[in-house]
Amino acid sequence: METKSDVRKRLKRARLELTDAEHTLKSRAIVANLKEVTDWSRVKTLHYFEPLRELVEPDISGFITYLEDTYPDLKLFTPRVIDKKWELVAPRGGEVPDEFDAVLVPMLGFNAALNRIGYGGGYYDMFLATQPNARKIGVCFEIGHTVHIPTEPHDIPLDIIVTD
Repeated sequence: METKSDVRKRLKRARLELTDAEHTLKSRAIVANLKEVTDWSRVKTLHYFEPLRELVEPDISGFITYLEDTYPDLKLFTPRVIDKKWELVAPRGGEVPDEFDAVLVPMLGFNAALNRIGYGGGYYDMFLATQPNARKIGVCFEIGHTVHIPTEPHDIPLDIIVTD
């Protein structure tokens, strides 16, 4: 049975093998699918991730632009590194809420039971534990779909996973 470390290595390799063209096409498909996954007019606060290019994460920037243009009252928040530490910021200003209506979660992989595997830093495991009522939406390339993900008691399953 693969360990979490083994699964991460395998999924990182697969992601790094994507060409720029594949990354772009798959990211666009994810953006289109994100638009359809929920009634975004009902979401008032959204925690989202800004894709890290070095991790070859799906580029959801087009989706964030769509939300800003279509739902101007939606309050958006994202983690950024400030003074070598992750902090939540509001790119358009505003006070960071304690709880969010929805959270977009980046990940390396997932399984059919809606378990995710991330990069091993624990940021989203700790953050999702503070968001019991938020709709937890995983975002991943389909190449991250794997049969088995070792789980631990602190791992929080997602509500839905959006892929290309």
